[in-house]
Amino acid sequence: MQYAIFEGNMDRLEKKLNRIYNKCKAYGCDFHYEIVGETFKELKDEHDRPFMARFLLVEAEGTAVVNDWEFVASVEHTENGNVFSGILGIEVPSRYYNSKPICEHCNTNRFRKYTYIIRNKKTGEFRQVGKACLKDYTGGMSAEAVAQYISLFDSMIAGEAPDTGCRIEHYLDKEKYLQYAAETIRLFGYVKSGSEERQGTAVRALDYYEASHGRAVSYEYLKHLQDEMKELSFDPDSSWAAKRVKDALAWIAGKAEDSTYIHNLKTVCGLPYVAYKNAGILASLFITYDREMEWKRKQNEQFPDESKSVHTGTVGGRILIDAQHIKLMSSFEGRYGTSRIYKIIGHDGNTYIWKTGKLLPGEFFRLRLAGTVKAHNDFRGVKQTEVTNCRIMELKEKEED
Repeated sequence: MQYAIFEGNMDRLEKKLNRIYNKCKAYGCDFHYEIVGETFKELKDEHDRPFMARFLLVEAEGTAVVNDWEFVASVEHTENGNVFSGILGIEVPSRYYNSKPICEHCNTNRFRKYTYIIRNKKTGEFRQVGKACLKDYTGGMSAEAVAQYISLFDSMIAGEAPDTGCRIEHYLDKEKYLQYAAETIRLFGYVKSGSEERQGTAVRALDYYEASHGRAVSYEYLKHLQDEMKELSFDPDSSWAAKRVKDALAWIAGKAEDSTYIHNLKTVCGLPYVAYKNAGILASLFITYDREMEWKRKQNEQFPDESKSVHTGTVGGRILIDAQHIKLMSSFEGRYGTSRIYKIIGHDGNTYIWKTGKLLPGEFFRLRLAGTVKAHNDFRGVKQTEVTNCRIMELKEKEED
């Protein structure tokens, strides 16, 4: 049988199940339960105002029982992927981006909204552990594995209402809130959270979002926000705001997860409802999107259209390149000195990448290379031919023409 359990009631429920498990264990019984999904329902607060709340769909689940280890990040598990916080300057391995709430110490797969990533400072090994097992890596007490079957304990689930005194997490309608954030940025510009001079974009947009739904810390503040929005002609439902949200969401959906931040952003943007505490990362979508669009615009000014570039040559075979444009993209120090990465646009309209220790002087309108095709790659939708072991056949500087 399936139950919809308010997320704030899960801790209370699990404590009861643990007590029952200990009794069942003495008689050789085996019990377990499992979280099979989630749903969102509209509830009302103490002032009879509606808000969205998250419920876990419960049917069955798993078990719970280990020192050069360090804390790396806490993991919030969502239906669309995981969100990391408390990161101590260490990139989280990508295998945890969509990992289930499994404790890699006791190997249990039960409901956990949060797990923790730790790393062995000597071996570099990463592990995802539950709260109880985290204590085993931090000098605390160990925990014993638990397995229960929830459908036998109807009496422990007091309907679907939040338990008295439990913390109630509110959720935002993602797309609607993003429209408020887009309109806020249009009027005030983007302001990072924690700014001493001005109210951050995420908080201001959240205030307007709440006020539009009749919620605020006080009636006076609610009236102030509603009057302010009227004076500003604040319009989150405009076609402009809707399009901006649509474009930004389409961009992040196709973005490669090349950092923990982008993973977090992509995860929350993929959820239909987002916890209020994640409003900041959600609002940052626009500034991140705008920066990439600006980068692409500048790239287009410096290089011809690369959208029609195709892979050339055969991997392992030799190739001759007549360059139309060339640019040093980056350089870095390595074991054997400085390495440089050049992007070359050939007269054939194709894009080539050459990684070399050579330093090419100045800018060129003509560069001829003979090299070996190392790989055929795709970067941001552009087909690139990577070459190596290149020999410069001809080089003429601009001023020689």
